[in-house]
Amino acid sequence: MVWLLGAALVLNIVMIGALLGLIAVEGMRAFWPHPIEQVTLRTGERFLGVPVREEAFEVSAQRKRELLARVEAGEIAPETTASDGRPMRRLYRIGNRDLGQQPFRWVEIENLESAERPDEAVFVERIAWGVFLGVPEAVVLQTLAPAPLDAEGSPMLGAPAEGTVDEDGATIRLTRELRRIEVEAGVFEPFVVTRRYLAEGAAETMRLLRELIPEAAQRREHLRGLRRSKIGPINAAMTHLRERVTEAEIKLQRAEAGGARSTPAVVWFGALAAAGALVVGVGRASRRARKSGRRPTPLAQMLSHAGVVLAVGLVLFVWLERPVGGSMTPERYDHIVADAAARQAELEVEYDAVAAEIEEVREIDSQFRVIIRDPAADRFAPERQSTPDEPMRISQIVRTVQPNTLSAGDRLGLYLARWWEFIADDPREANTEGGVFPVIFGTVLLTILLTIVVVPLGVLAALYLREYARQGVVTSFIRIAVNNLAGVPSIVYGVFGLGFFCYTVGAYVDAGPSGATQLPVFQWWFLVGAGLAIVIAAGSVGILSTRKPGQVDSRGYKALRITSTCAWIAAFGIVAAMFVTTPYFHGFFEARLPDPTFGKRGLLWAALTLALLTLPVVIVSTEEAIAAVQPSLREASYGSGASKWQTIKRVVLPGAMPGILTGMILAMARGAGEVAPLMLVGALKWAPELPISLDAPFLHLDRSFMHLGFHIYDLGFQSPDSEAARPLVWASTLLLIAVILLLNLTAIMLRARVRRKMGSGHF
Repeated sequence: MVWLLGAALVLNIVMIGALLGLIAVEGMRAFWPHPIEQVTLRTGERFLGVPVREEAFEVSAQRKRELLARVEAGEIAPETTASDGRPMRRLYRIGNRDLGQQPFRWVEIENLESAERPDEAVFVERIAWGVFLGVPEAVVLQTLAPAPLDAEGSPMLGAPAEGTVDEDGATIRLTRELRRIEVEAGVFEPFVVTRRYLAEGAAETMRLLRELIPEAAQRREHLRGLRRSKIGPINAAMTHLRERVTEAEIKLQRAEAGGARSTPAVVWFGALAAAGALVVGVGRASRRARKSGRRPTPLAQMLSHAGVVLAVGLVLFVWLERPVGGSMTPERYDHIVADAAARQAELEVEYDAVAAEIEEVREIDSQFRVIIRDPAADRFAPERQSTPDEPMRISQIVRTVQPNTLSAGDRLGLYLARWWEFIADDPREANTEGGVFPVIFGTVLLTILLTIVVVPLGVLAALYLREYARQGVVTSFIRIAVNNLAGVPSIVYGVFGLGFFCYTVGAYVDAGPSGATQLPVFQWWFLVGAGLAIVIAAGSVGILSTRKPGQVDSRGYKALRITSTCAWIAAFGIVAAMFVTTPYFHGFFEARLPDPTFGKRGLLWAALTLALLTLPVVIVSTEEAIAAVQPSLREASYGSGASKWQTIKRVVLPGAMPGILTGMILAMARGAGEVAPLMLVGALKWAPELPISLDAPFLHLDRSFMHLGFHIYDLGFQSPDSEAARPLVWASTLLLIAVILLLNLTAIMLRARVRRKMGSGHF
């Protein structure tokens, strides 16, 4: 049996190691630069492609026999077939999707005439449309000018279509073309397009590109910064102004429909004074009782309890009936509208100024273009698919690489640069290009939030079950339910989170109670009065059920305690009904409707859903850790005169802290890798805005986010270009394991530090 157990352990370790090794190997080689081959087929067709992999594919038995016979006869090379006679094929990445080509192509080795590696072939990584493979031809400076008109008013070229010009001691070729360009929607005007060829030939073009690409990247980032740092806040301010006017209009309509409040100001101030007097009187009575060392009589305790409850009810009444700021009036509404209109005019001026700056930068950026031609299609990379005659702007290029001329050091530098881009940049091109920084950020932030939520809840629940609850049928049933919840499929939690958190709690936060559940004012206050009466009754019965020291616990006291418990449960139910049916709350984001704020998928609901999913793990591990604390430590604490809570705080919790942190680690590991619930409650394929920003409230819990687990699923099963996404699947998986490992190592180091403190006695 010992050998069997050891073999099982070794088998598990080998399987885990093989899985991690496969992920590490495939993930680490995802960004290694591969050469470009100029493939010539036996049919005479030629194209540029990057070899990806080779494999054997199934054919008929007759075809296998024919291939084996040809190999034996020396007609074809042995590497064209596998050992079992199946033909081999090679997958090439050819890119150039904007030219109408398939980005990947299978080629049978048998049909290959030759596969050369030209030095001038270039691999272009672009912002959009994926990669482009071609040969660089020229760098062009393209300018536009209104076309001159002839005597009849028709546009003319006004100069030779092609010529040369001397600039800085160099002769530069230029071409001119007459073209009608759309300046407004449906409005076309004639322009003369002039192209100055700043560099021609593969070598000169690549030399100049290396100088111009960083400048183009700066312009691209400058435009991006203007849109984010200036246009974004201006649009947000305009939206806030519209919401403010809408909110004022809603309040005005509600005030006109409800009429003026009938409560006089004297009653308002009188109620506040009465509430203050009750609170002060209760406090003085309690202090006198404590100073005298006597225990207050049950009647005095009940009166004090009733005074506090009535004071709270009075404060609630005067706050709701006379809210701070008063109701909306037509004069106040007109003032808000006028201020909003003035501020809107200022924002529009700012917007126009920023838009003019953006247009100026775009005009400069659109002048610098590059011609990179696909030799197979004899077409160059266009600016966009709808304008095939316009060369690609240099700012559309992320990186140009001539992999066939790279040295070993250059390959390593390019490999590290691609990894840095993958970690630090935003994704692009349907997530098949670019980086995963928002994805990593969303994963880490979600894991931290769910840990903040689940650990206190799990520890409190475990403390109650182990230290306070009477062990019996009810606690056993609760433990069985907790263990069963640990086995519930995660998608069930996702459905629950979507239905309860997003569509119920979120809708309540946005717009308050719905019209069907909202009670009239009089009925709601009747419900409040009933709730206050039940609270007073529950507290009074609880006071009467308290035994004196040495008094026998009779059936009457037990019945009073059961009655008090039932009354408190009813009071909590009435409080919940008050929130659900209140006519005073209309949501925090009523002005934004029908566009929901919290009534949709978001970071907060995802964190709460995953907290529920991982809660059983924390409860079970914490309860076991509390049970493992030595009873002698508790007895020593009680013997020193400590109360139950002091014992829990200073003895039980520090002793159980390593086990609590173990539960936290398990919860983090499971929550960080979950995907199914996030598909329903928060994660998106593309979320351009991070949940954290410099704008209040800084942490935007209502925003959707990106997650590494969902990102891997999207790349593997939802990507429009599965072959291009395949290396990123391995790299993202490796990154997810690294993130989870880093979070777990942080928690493990914290647990080790706690253990050292406990061992040294300095906790």
